[in-house]
Amino acid sequence: MLSEAEIATLWQTQGKYFIENGSGSYMDWLTSKGTNFTCYIQYLNSLDDEKKIGNVVDTIRVILYSIHKPFKFLFFYWTIVIFILHKFNFKKPVVKIILAHFLLRASGDTLDKLGGLWSTYHVNSLTRDETGKIIEYGCKSSGNIHPFNWFLTRQIGTICWYVGEMFGDWYPLLRTKAVIRNQRKIIIVYVACGIFNLSKLALIILHFTFSPTELYDKNGEYAINKANMFYFTYWMIQLSIIYASFFYDFSVFYVLKKNIFNEIQMETGFVKNFKTISEYRILVSAIISVVFLPIVSITIILKYYYYFKYNYSNLNFSFDDIRQSIANVQYYMIFIDQILLLRSHGGSSISSSSQQSTNNNSKIKYNKSSNNLSLSGNNSNNNFKYQNLNNNSSYMDNKLKISDHNYYPDTNRNYNDFNFGTLTNNKKKNYLLLLKKC
Repeated sequence: MLSEAEIATLWQTQGKYFIENGSGSYMDWLTSKGTNFTCYIQYLNSLDDEKKIGNVVDTIRVILYSIHKPFKFLFFYWTIVIFILHKFNFKKPVVKIILAHFLLRASGDTLDKLGGLWSTYHVNSLTRDETGKIIEYGCKSSGNIHPFNWFLTRQIGTICWYVGEMFGDWYPLLRTKAVIRNQRKIIIVYVACGIFNLSKLALIILHFTFSPTELYDKNGEYAINKANMFYFTYWMIQLSIIYASFFYDFSVFYVLKKNIFNEIQMETGFVKNFKTISEYRILVSAIISVVFLPIVSITIILKYYYYFKYNYSNLNFSFDDIRQSIANVQYYMIFIDQILLLRSHGGSSISSSSQQSTNNNSKIKYNKSSNNLSLSGNNSNNNFKYQNLNNNSSYMDNKLKISDHNYYPDTNRNYNDFNFGTLTNNKKKNYLLLLKKC
């Protein structure tokens, strides 16, 4: 128990850090310790030696956990895998995007963890009667929002989180630009990406409209009504972000399908297409958004309904885990897309190398005057029949593509030593090569 002399000394040294009249400058609130000095004295009197040691241990733990936080980041190991696959070539645009995405979002997580250093804030806890009149003053020291904690985690941290997400959001646009050179064809993707980023910018701005100076009212109590209105707007913007995400995914899907994938021969089966075609990976992200959009929309509508009709302000309609799952799917797809693209390119290289070694004695001859093409080789099985492309159409259904020329197999022979699969679908292979250069 503190003596009168000790309390007087504390008031002289610490009293300036308590804002008991509800008024103070911005810096006063950030450096404050509470809104009631008496609550601070009660808190100190409640501490024994064990609790004091526990507080020191908690402080050390928070610092260590903050240092460790980047390694616990959801996409940390995915990021390292991509860096390894790209041989740490940070000149590539896609690697720059992934690096910025990691650094900013991990920084946001670190700041959020550091906020635990400001876990106590000594404020009034008021009891009111049915008419709203204050009948009792109490104290509350834990579980409160420290103004500096709000500034650090909900303002600066939000900048890191959502700007980091914006960098990741540019990946589909970058990928689309790589395969569609005509920029007019992808205007809708630019617009959708802009709307998506603006919705996140709106969320960042929203956090700065609720200042640390407004967290507590003139009675030194948490401003619950202001906080409720803030979170109503917060969830509306979060809902708009999810809708904007779906629109963005759909725009990329539509543009790629219209300009690229309609010209590529598709494999049969969703799994095969998912492994080889980026369109299907984007489709997965869009489907997940569509599935959970009604759930999130209904919860937000219900929150508004019960608040304005019945004045129920403490109902917890937060489904933040679902929101984060929806938001993170598209970032998982960045890493999955890169891994599968690099794997597809590697597989194509191996196949091409195998074909070259198997058929190193084969020759392709083209007669320009007669428009004939023939393929011959030392292997007795590698016999191909040449046809006039202008006059014969009986083989059109079996044509294979090499660059811009067509040649046709003699269907009466067996070609065990020639791999037709490696020669088909050059557009798909070129598409994969373009994406790898991103």
